[in-house]
Amino acid sequence: MERWRAEDHVDEFVCELLRAGFMLSDLGADLADSLPEDAYPGEEPGAVILQMMCGTIRTAVGSADPRDVRRATELIEQAVARTLEHLRLACELSRRMHGEGGGGGGRAYG
Repeated sequence: MERWRAEDHVDEFVCELLRAGFMLSDLGADLADSLPEDAYPGEEPGAVILQMMCGTIRTAVGSADPRDVRRATELIEQAVARTLEHLRLACELSRRMHGEGGGGGGRAYG
């Protein structure tokens, strides 16, 4: 099976975004689950892990120009918003093509 290769800067961005998202999400969940219940009394384990991750990532991007970090954040937000928008559109198209209940009706156009 051939491994998929990024063809341009957008593909590279998407791959890195997904790789980072999966890894950081899994890591955060694993760390939160592994904390003893009394490790941080009165604090939510997820919030503690988030603060720790912010501190760690700050050591990597904290010295970057704040405008660059804000722009990177905007690009991530736009990528997420467009993905959700297209998912909603695909779901709506599927409902129209297959009928509301998922059966019958068929495609009336396209």
